[in-house]
Amino acid sequence: MNKNLFSLPDFTNNDSVFKELIALRRILHRTPETGFHEWKTMELLIDLIKDTQGTITFMPQETAQHLCTLIPKTDKPHKFLGTDVTVTGFKLTFNLDPQNKKVKKHLAIRSDIDGLSIPESSDPRHLPAKLGFNAVNGAMHACGHDGHMAIAIMSALWVNANLSLLYESDLSAISFIFQPAEEGCRGALAVIDSGFLQDIDLIYCYHLGLGVPSGYIVPCPSDFLASCKFTLEVLGKKSHAGHPELGINALKVTASFIEKALNLLDLKKGLYVNISNLHCEGACNVIPDHCFLEGEIRVLDEKNLDHLYFQIEKIIANESNAVPGSSYQLLKKGVGLGIRQDTALCKKVEHAAHKLKLNVMPHFKFNASEDASQLIRHLQKQGKQGCYFMIGSDIAAPHHNSSFDFDEKSLINGFNVIKELILSELP
Repeated sequence: MNKNLFSLPDFTNNDSVFKELIALRRILHRTPETGFHEWKTMELLIDLIKDTQGTITFMPQETAQHLCTLIPKTDKPHKFLGTDVTVTGFKLTFNLDPQNKKVKKHLAIRSDIDGLSIPESSDPRHLPAKLGFNAVNGAMHACGHDGHMAIAIMSALWVNANLSLLYESDLSAISFIFQPAEEGCRGALAVIDSGFLQDIDLIYCYHLGLGVPSGYIVPCPSDFLASCKFTLEVLGKKSHAGHPELGINALKVTASFIEKALNLLDLKKGLYVNISNLHCEGACNVIPDHCFLEGEIRVLDEKNLDHLYFQIEKIIANESNAVPGSSYQLLKKGVGLGIRQDTALCKKVEHAAHKLKLNVMPHFKFNASEDASQLIRHLQKQGKQGCYFMIGSDIAAPHHNSSFDFDEKSLINGFNVIKELILSELP
């Protein structure tokens, strides 16, 4: 990372923090990487916090083995701070109770770190292109995760600069979890498997934009969609197109599946189905023997998720049976759940927003899926707490669009809310 582009701010000066937040966000925006491939992103993040008094923990190699259907294999481990790492993502922990005298209360802040496989717009009307910090590697931070990381890193640097103050808090520790692969709802499963949540008592997760205007905070959004991502691979047998009876047409199975699966879409019932990334290579005079696609289902009522996936399973089984000799593999690749917010934490977010004189939006329907739901659900099953809040930010184009960009003034609001949440733990 070019150290001339970012410097540690004066944390007593809001304008200084704001300036460096923007610089940090733009550095991260240039190097987007898709889920479980965020190696350059990790280098940038670790370079920023390696000299703090926090402890960095990496994903264990066993996580790649346990989640082998979700996590791509690496040719060789990547080396970070002398450690071999095979799964992206890490945790930074500040011990606030070196004498082990406090009642345990370990707070975590979670940030997602992945981008999307969307080429970024080069239109000069697109601010990153105009100012020269747009990505040119075929991927893009088209969902604000670069902003999420900038807020988390700045918050971690603030904690490091204020440890003597925070030693007086009711917290035993503060952790910052930098999670891979939020897109596709896969990375939270790796965080859980890694043991990163083992000692966590409460977690805050957050998101920029999504229709909430700049200057607003949503302490307690509702209506998170439960979702399931899947891949489907269909196998057949090649033959000359002039003798289709000698082949087994994988595309016929796949096309019939797609038609029937998409017919499950029912907006009135809150059932969503999408198919993408269809691959079926071959010559026009050859019966195709291999097809691959990715899909997802979403539901408003989590109770319907398993039933809708059963319908998907039933369709592909029927379509494969209709073409004798064909076979298939249907795999779940990630699951998002609904979020039941912990009211006490939402109240703290609301109080922080009021203290900062930000506008509070009491009701907002999220209407999307988020794998932070897995983290929050995991903790709540153990009697612990979680909250997911939103940081308002005007956007130049919809999320997951090549011209997506957010109002950078929202970064300082996000940082200040998290700072207030941490300070609220002081006696």
